[in-house]
Amino acid sequence: MKQTKRRILAWLMTVVLVLSVVTVLTPAKEAEAAAATAVSTHGKLAVKGTQLVDKNGQPFQIHGVSTHGLQWFGQYNNKAAYQTLRDDWGANAIRLAMYVDEGGYYSDRNGMKKKVTDGVQYATELGMYAIIDWHLLNVNPKNYTSEAKSFFKEMAQKYKNYDNVIYEICNEPSNCPWSDIKSYATEVIQTIRAYDKDAIIIVGTPTWSQLGNQGHTYEPADDPIRGYSNLMYAFHFYASESSHNQWLTAKIGTAIDKGLPVFVSEFGLSEASGNGNVDLNKAAEWMKRCDDRNVSYCVWSLCNKNESSALIKSSCGKTSGWTVDDLTKAGQFIRNHYRSRMENTAENNPEIKNLAPNITVSYKTHVQTFGWENEVSNGKMAGTVGSAKRLEGITIRVSGDSNLGIRYKTHVQSYGWQGWKENGVMSGTTGEAKRLEAICIELTGANKDKYDVYYRVHAQTYGWLDWSKNGEMAGTEGLAKRLEAINIVIVPKGANPGVATSKTFVSAYPGSINYKTHVQTFGWENNWRADGTMSGTSGKAKRLEAIQIRLGRNINGGVRYKTHVQTFGWQNWVSNGTTSGTSGLGKRLEAIQIELTGQAAQQYDIYYRVHVQSYGWLDWAKNGEMSGTSGLAKRLEGIQIVLVPKGAAAPGKTARACINR
Repeated sequence: MKQTKRRILAWLMTVVLVLSVVTVLTPAKEAEAAAATAVSTHGKLAVKGTQLVDKNGQPFQIHGVSTHGLQWFGQYNNKAAYQTLRDDWGANAIRLAMYVDEGGYYSDRNGMKKKVTDGVQYATELGMYAIIDWHLLNVNPKNYTSEAKSFFKEMAQKYKNYDNVIYEICNEPSNCPWSDIKSYATEVIQTIRAYDKDAIIIVGTPTWSQLGNQGHTYEPADDPIRGYSNLMYAFHFYASESSHNQWLTAKIGTAIDKGLPVFVSEFGLSEASGNGNVDLNKAAEWMKRCDDRNVSYCVWSLCNKNESSALIKSSCGKTSGWTVDDLTKAGQFIRNHYRSRMENTAENNPEIKNLAPNITVSYKTHVQTFGWENEVSNGKMAGTVGSAKRLEGITIRVSGDSNLGIRYKTHVQSYGWQGWKENGVMSGTTGEAKRLEAICIELTGANKDKYDVYYRVHAQTYGWLDWSKNGEMAGTEGLAKRLEAINIVIVPKGANPGVATSKTFVSAYPGSINYKTHVQTFGWENNWRADGTMSGTSGKAKRLEAIQIRLGRNINGGVRYKTHVQTFGWQNWVSNGTTSGTSGLGKRLEAIQIELTGQAAQQYDIYYRVHVQSYGWLDWAKNGEMSGTSGLAKRLEGIQIVLVPKGAAAPGKTARACINR
């Protein structure tokens, strides 16, 4: 019996030992529970120069969401909410806004600390970064030094072995000089560093964290805190606040150029009050300022408060799992923008296999509102996703082989296909507000046959299309859809890049020969007809008034056509989708001639027949012959057009293609 008891005791001790080991390892390692989370991938962050960097010394950007005051909207401080932000929005950090006054920490120290530690735990389990925000507002932080030191001592002791905790030690100081803030911050930093030697610490700055007492002053940059590493300095903006757009737009860039590491620990899309107008164009400009300098940011705020900075609609009672319709105007913008910045995802920056060694393809795009973006290379995304911004121009170049070049052409709104451009010359437009709709790219030079170039585009409505190759079209035609982003890579000839290539192009023109008509009463048909399908009507006594005809992209060459119009007679030849006939004049088409041009005329015959008032379907005309009637005042009501290989049999009878009086 004693032996049995000893065995049981030994077994229990083993279990306890195992559990103890698990308990010891879990706090610092929980981020590894989910594969490829921000924390498991990037680990403990640091400051290198002015940049936030990850455990590998690579630049890293936080895309965070700030809670509103935890004392008011604590229901959103839950794991499911943060998982929604992580998985659906692409957020990688949570800022836990613990107000000190206004019913916060001073009113309920234990309760507020519990909300903070719960939030840190949820973020840790999800592999997200957690910012503990000592949320002082409209005060001199020096008056709170003792309480802040006590609080952050406890936090630093608790989280000293965590890789994901960041300390923000004073949210928005105001009505005090930088010297007071600096004095306060130095004492609090010293307290934290006694336990947590290297966590990121964010220091608030004068005038509600605007990096200086006035729009043109930079006291923290001119007199930074010295003697400690991994410090960053807070900058806050509200995108629709007129004074911020007047005085603060240069703050981020100037402070960084002065050597100050900047962290936008709070920003909103509304006016500075947290309410009022939401200007999405201004918001996009502010996001670009941050993204261009790789500045991290946290948006205000995760709540359903009835104000325009809130991310959740006031009518929505959900505390997680929000749909797009549950989000405010600000919430939808932030979700789209954060999703566009998601890393480690094949959605925007896919992994490409078998890139050509020593070859670099570099490209940059001119984007609506933003202008020219920074150059990227070898498959990285150029442009934007989720911001509804058109590409307007592009330059592409190749380096690494002096005998290899690249050329490209774009289809531009209103203008159609432009001529080929080469080796860094712009294709497209600037200053004309014209969207790119499609692109072709191919290699040039003596070594062009040693490589393949692959490329894909993000198109309005359709998202990322599959990869085109070696001069194929990528994008859309006939749909008035903007290109928004592009990836380009070069691989050795015949190598498999491991990408999808099936749906590379979306066309409104479904066939080899495409046509649509303007019909009495009904107007232009909604969709193009193709390859022998009837366009128009029969049995409804409705006249055709105009027609457009164009070849499919698989046919090289062109098509031209002219119509005989009531009262006006024969019109001039037009081609390739241009309208022949009239609209709004009540004039019938009476006859038509169609013929191919260029290479198409050498490879195909074009046949067409019409449905005529009183006579019904006539026989097939061919290659420029007249189809219809002359001198009989009879309307065309329908038409069919087909291509056949040169010299092949006609699609039907050809004896009676036209009727003359």
